[in-house]
Amino acid sequence: MMVHRLLLIIATIFFLVSGASQAVHGAETVIAQPRQQALETVMESLRPGSLIFHRGKCLTVRLYTWSPFTHVAIVMPKPGTSEWIVYDSARRHGVRKSELGDYLLESSPDALFLLHPRHQLDASQQEKLRKALEEQLGRPYSVKQHLTGTRARGVHCSEYVTDALIAIDFLHAHKPPRVSPASLLEGIVQERVYQPDLTLKVNLPVSPASKTETWCRQIWDKTKTCTGRCYRKMKRLVPSRSQAGGTALNSNIVGAGHPSLP
Repeated sequence: MMVHRLLLIIATIFFLVSGASQAVHGAETVIAQPRQQALETVMESLRPGSLIFHRGKCLTVRLYTWSPFTHVAIVMPKPGTSEWIVYDSARRHGVRKSELGDYLLESSPDALFLLHPRHQLDASQQEKLRKALEEQLGRPYSVKQHLTGTRARGVHCSEYVTDALIAIDFLHAHKPPRVSPASLLEGIVQERVYQPDLTLKVNLPVSPASKTETWCRQIWDKTKTCTGRCYRKMKRLVPSRSQAGGTALNSNIVGAGHPSLP
C-alpha cells in the first residue's frame, strides 16, 4: 500500500514538473535519430561552449530539483581536430570527458536539449574554459551541497558547468552549488546568454534480449528500481521547493560579459 501511494505521489509530481521544458523551449519537437545520424545533426550546429541538457528518467533528481531536467554537460572542440569532447560530472564517474559520439550513445533514451552561446567565444575564452574544465577532471560526484550551498569535495553536473562559465566571466552565480540543471537552463535563456537550438533523442537498435519482455514490464521494472532508490534518499532528507533552490533562478544566476545584458 505504501509503495502504491508513493508511486501515486511521484507520478503527480512528475506531471507537475514535466511542463518546465515547454516553459523554456515552447512547443517541443523531439527529433529521434540513430546514433550516427544524431552525431552528424549535433555537429552541424555545435559551438565551443555549447550545452547539452537532459530530460532524463531519474525520479530522484526530478524530485530533488523539482524539474524534469536531470543533467547538463558542456561541449568543446578537441584542439587540432574536427572532433568534439563532452565534459560533465556524472554519478558513478565523477568529472570526466567523453567523445561526443560515445556520450550521445550513453545518453539514450533521454531527450537532449542543445543550447549554444549567443556570442562566439574568442580564442582566449576558449583556452580559459578548456583549462577550467580540465582542471576538475577526476573530481568525485556529489549532490549534497545543492541543499546547503556549501562547497564539498565532490561536484555535481550543473555546479561544474556553472563554475567553468564563471571562469570565463560568461555568467555569475551567487551560490554555484545550489544551481540545478533547471535553474541554469532557465537563467541562461532568460539572461540571453544562450539560445536554444534543437531537442534530440538517440535511438538504439533493439537487442534480442529486450524483445523477450513487454514494454510495460520494462517500464515497471525501471520505475520500481528508481522509485526504491528515490524513496531511500527522500526518507533521509526531503527538501522543500524553496529549500532546493531549483527554481530560485534570477536570484542566483545572472549573465555577464555581454553588452546586451542588463
